[in-house]
Amino acid sequence: MVMRRSFAVGAVLLAGLLLGACAAPSAPAEPVATPDATEAASDTSALTGEDIQEWVANAEWSFAPDGLLEPVTLAFAGGTASDDLMRTYEIGAGVESDANDDGIPDLAIPVSQTDGNGYLELWYIWLGRDVAGASDDAALADQVIYPIARTTRCGDIVHEVAPTDSGFSIDQTLWMPHTDQDRDCSDGGTGDQIRDITVAMLDDTAYPIQTAPIEAWGGVCPRSDWLDGIPDNAVDGRAAPPASAPAVIGAGENVALYELPEAPLLTTDGARFFGFQPEDLMSDSQEEADETPVRMHCAFAG
Repeated sequence: MVMRRSFAVGAVLLAGLLLGACAAPSAPAEPVATPDATEAASDTSALTGEDIQEWVANAEWSFAPDGLLEPVTLAFAGGTASDDLMRTYEIGAGVESDANDDGIPDLAIPVSQTDGNGYLELWYIWLGRDVAGASDDAALADQVIYPIARTTRCGDIVHEVAPTDSGFSIDQTLWMPHTDQDRDCSDGGTGDQIRDITVAMLDDTAYPIQTAPIEAWGGVCPRSDWLDGIPDNAVDGRAAPPASAPAVIGAGENVALYELPEAPLLTTDGARFFGFQPEDLMSDSQEEADETPVRMHCAFAG
């Protein structure tokens, strides 16, 4: 009885083997997709805005008083710094965009200076670097040393800096020397303005360039103490100090020119820094002028 059962089981096993031998071979299994090693490394080393924010909190900054004067170098630690005159500095939260169109995130970051009752906040752009393959202690971003906006006590106020497709938009109110001189500081100025800023590399240096409401200098543009500009149609104005900068005033174009306060940050190479008002804004009616209180922008020549 036991022998018959063993024979039956063996027969079944043999039949299964024979059937398996006659069956068509099965298709090879699909290979399991695995991330490419290079791609994986790229993903893990991709720079983020959070990386830049954390890195600049312990980096050296260039800080130009009023956004126009000779800059000083500040060594930040944990987002704060101080100088020999007991002034304190603090870094705020940045806004992420891609201002130089290289596919790497950049950050516009405010940094404030407190000096007794005095207060100054400047917005600077930090351009992110390609950190793929870089060492752990490599710099993550480079500062554009020309601030793009400022908030001062009893002066200009930055309401918001927001990202755009090509850089940053600045919503600000400027203190207008002719109309705001009798206003209370708490009321703020009347020069409401929105500017769009991008960054251009010119002669191996990064410069902020204004693209709206008109093309002009993209850094801090101070107000002129002159009430009326001087008509001119012979100046060739450009958007930044280098001669290679984009033209914003063409030869023969009628503009009004305005003298500006000294700005050694911008004129170290001998360029002339001035304000200008395009002809189409000079012919505005009073109603149109009220709707566009800031009609002077900044440029360079020489």
